[in-house]
Amino acid sequence: MYDKRNKNIKVSLRDVLAYFINNEKLSIPQIAKEMDLSLPTVGKIFAELMEKNYIICVGKQETMEGRPPMLYTINPQLGYFIGVDIKYNYIRIGLVDFSGNILSIQNIQYTYENNSKNLNELCLKIQNFIRDSKINSTLIINIQINISGRVNTKLGISYTMFSFLDDPIAEVLEYKLGHPVTIENDTRSMFYGEIYKGCIKNQKDIIYINVGWGLGSSLMVDGHIVNGKSGFAGEFGHFYAFDNEILCHCGKKGCLETEVSGSALHRICIEQIQNGKQSILSEKVNSDVTSVDLDDIIQAINNEDLLCIEIIEEIATKLGRQVANLVNLLNPELIIIGGSLSKTGDYLLLPLNVAIKKYTLKMVNKDLNIALSTLKDEAGIVGACYLARCNYLKNLRDVDL
Repeated sequence: MYDKRNKNIKVSLRDVLAYFINNEKLSIPQIAKEMDLSLPTVGKIFAELMEKNYIICVGKQETMEGRPPMLYTINPQLGYFIGVDIKYNYIRIGLVDFSGNILSIQNIQYTYENNSKNLNELCLKIQNFIRDSKINSTLIINIQINISGRVNTKLGISYTMFSFLDDPIAEVLEYKLGHPVTIENDTRSMFYGEIYKGCIKNQKDIIYINVGWGLGSSLMVDGHIVNGKSGFAGEFGHFYAFDNEILCHCGKKGCLETEVSGSALHRICIEQIQNGKQSILSEKVNSDVTSVDLDDIIQAINNEDLLCIEIIEEIATKLGRQVANLVNLLNPELIIIGGSLSKTGDYLLLPLNVAIKKYTLKMVNKDLNIALSTLKDEAGIVGACYLARCNYLKNLRDVDL
């Protein structure tokens, strides 16, 4: 990173490219002004970027007076990035160009199992996506994969999915796919998606809650994403919250996720219908319970099914009590609710709001805004594609000037 207080300035190419990411077209005078550098210095940077084909000239800037400067933009054809978002019973794969334009997204059926056969199936589906995209595969720069549970991004290790491997999952996937691979916790990647394309503007203290099949969170404190020592920060779903006998997939009992999650909504709904309560899903549950998935229940909620609404409201209240603890602890300015259950809208948001206000200090929550994700199911794949490019850009070397 450059530091204008030092006589020897070190400029990172990614610092310059970051301006291009957020601005479609830029001129040398604009960059010089923004970075407080001399025109010759910026000219040298631009020359190197053009030599390496990172940027291209797109003509002159329109101006009313003086000599119009040349405009430059990122070269979209320099390479491609792939994002993979692993969900409960499917995966989403996205392709973006070097400019960050999403070229295609596919939903592909996939059910995770912790074995080598399932890992090979994942690789095959990614390879088929690349083949069907009809791009030059040698131009794929990075593949970013979202994985649920405990993920150490720096080491490329997942301690939850494909935990049978002796080597880091990122290295195994890189070998099998033939392209550089990075991994990230799925909720944190969703948060990055919200930062890049979602409802976040200039807020710096944020809690992102992912209420999907499971329950997770990601935190931003003073503008910085909190990763934790080993990358495990945000395991909100495994707060001890209930004195119940429901076994969580982590192996413990009483986890918040056992009663506040998409899997909890699915289980409770099925149980109550089987116990005689009426729903628009009753016939489907009683004829073939395995045919009822989470999307069916979310649709029933949005179709004003009273039983399903009662269940989601109870889940929202339980969630709000625990989120209130986070609010009292961290004093955030924004909470974003994402994941599958965010598609139920106010059925989730309104009782959640009530519980948070009830269980937080008034002075702490007075500046708090709570919003539903604007990206919803898109957050994970947008975040994965964005991170694929970021992981490449952050490794660009510095230039001594």
